[in-house]
Amino acid sequence: MAQLMRNDRSVQNVKKLGITEFTFRVAVTKDEERVLKFIREFYYPEELLTLSIAPKEPTKADEEFSLSCIPTGLSIVAENSSGDFVGVLLCHEVDNSTLPERKIQTSQITDCKWRAILTFLHDLEEHSAICRRLDVPKGVQFSVLSVHSGHRGKSIGQKLMQKASENALEKGFGAIGAVCTSIFSARIAEKLGMTLVHTQAYRDWQGEVELRPPAPHENATANCYVKKLVK
Repeated sequence: MAQLMRNDRSVQNVKKLGITEFTFRVAVTKDEERVLKFIREFYYPEELLTLSIAPKEPTKADEEFSLSCIPTGLSIVAENSSGDFVGVLLCHEVDNSTLPERKIQTSQITDCKWRAILTFLHDLEEHSAICRRLDVPKGVQFSVLSVHSGHRGKSIGQKLMQKASENALEKGFGAIGAVCTSIFSARIAEKLGMTLVHTQAYRDWQGEVELRPPAPHENATANCYVKKLVK
């Protein structure tokens, strides 16, 4: 697995981005426990899809799915000078040709909440169709974007997505995609030149369970963005 180590070049790149106090690198397997702790504290308590289906806590399968992104070498973490995480972006490979098979597997999941979440995400994947839409064999999907509450407003989320895009291109992927469930992540996607291709209001989704985002997010939408990567 290729790693982006914290060397002189990476530090120079960080300085060019205007962030001298943080470093960005590819997440590795030994980070899994720390990543899980981080997203439990700063991601899931605010994640609208998770909160839209009772119980409000994430399922074990959901957490395992998030962590399964790390061994692929596509995810990025941001650290402060003490080595503490201040941001995490978990990414996974997308191959739309496998969607029909994955839908069948999802229909057999016994946990109602996790089955509904995956079904919702499959619907979004079908509409955004990264690979077919952009005519590439494989792409990278940004799945979980989380920034420490004490470090927001410092462009960490944007730099995480920039670094993930560069990493995906280096690894030979032809496109990136993101499902943005907040106005903040949507703004980042637009700043990176990603194109909005599909919007789904949570409350209008016709699934096996009704999605009910908590106040004041009753009218919230999931917004699908894509971008072709060019060397």
